[in-house]
Amino acid sequence: MFYLYVYTIFEKPFENFWLEGIVPAVFTPFQDDGELNLPKIDEYCAFLVKNDINAIFVNGTTGEGKSLTKEERKKVVEKWITSATGRLKVVVNVGGLNVRDSIDLAKHAVNAGADAIASLPPLFFKPNSIEILVEHCKAVADAVPNLPFYYYHLPNMTGVELKMEDFLIMAKKKIPNLVGLKFASKDLGDMIGCLFAGKFNILCGCDEQLMANMVMGAHGAVGTLYNFMPQLFHRLVQYVRNGEMQNARAEQIRAQKVLRIMVKYGHQLGGNVAAVKPFMTLVGLDLGPPRQPMRAMSVDETAEFLNDVDKLGFKDWNPALSL
Repeated sequence: MFYLYVYTIFEKPFENFWLEGIVPAVFTPFQDDGELNLPKIDEYCAFLVKNDINAIFVNGTTGEGKSLTKEERKKVVEKWITSATGRLKVVVNVGGLNVRDSIDLAKHAVNAGADAIASLPPLFFKPNSIEILVEHCKAVADAVPNLPFYYYHLPNMTGVELKMEDFLIMAKKKIPNLVGLKFASKDLGDMIGCLFAGKFNILCGCDEQLMANMVMGAHGAVGTLYNFMPQLFHRLVQYVRNGEMQNARAEQIRAQKVLRIMVKYGHQLGGNVAAVKPFMTLVGLDLGPPRQPMRAMSVDETAEFLNDVDKLGFKDWNPALSL
């Protein structure tokens, strides 16, 4: 099968660092007043470890990284690394509005003990060519030359819609510690092109396309739903690897049903993260509300949400092992 073929023909860069399977992009726990709830990360970490998670993505979109101050982002990273005690590989998103902040966050990540970093492009003055994007990533990656570096491709949020195959071809000549991509684009043609650009670790960034990405050759995935449906996605990944496509499709369809609920509530709450964070409570972890400009569900919205989830039969899917 093609997935296995691609996996075997490419060597692994940074032989001691390579991600496969599912990697939750973790939520950031908040108190009701919007302040960080760092102690909650200990329980959160234990939950992920119990569910056979071995790597996490910190301060990404799901973690509301851009809604945190730079100092808050550092505190979150430090707490996750302390809580993980080597049980989880910690990949830190250091992307921001300017390259100096990203470099500062990258240096902090390596000093804190992170296993790898990832970066979005600048989010205001945006790179409009492959050359400019490569130079930006090089500046960040060069600041921590001994740490694996992933580019975080999220075109629907960043507005940077450049071809990643072209990026990798150019970047591999200039960024020695470039390991791969978090590919959060719907362009499956470009995704498969990345597999022919060189020896890179390609991670699906769209939960709704995990099955398709893996069939086409992705090695794993970074996403939101893996936080509260880890067992479901472990099954999906194994089904794909075993060639059991009908079973894999059934699990992917379940995920699609959850994503429809996310879209339904995400619009009215100001963002999709606010619409899926409540799922964590259903698997035993209350991580608090989202931070502004998103908002928490009202009492009436919560009742409607729980009714919608019950109709899905969510708890019957064995989505996660509770603590």
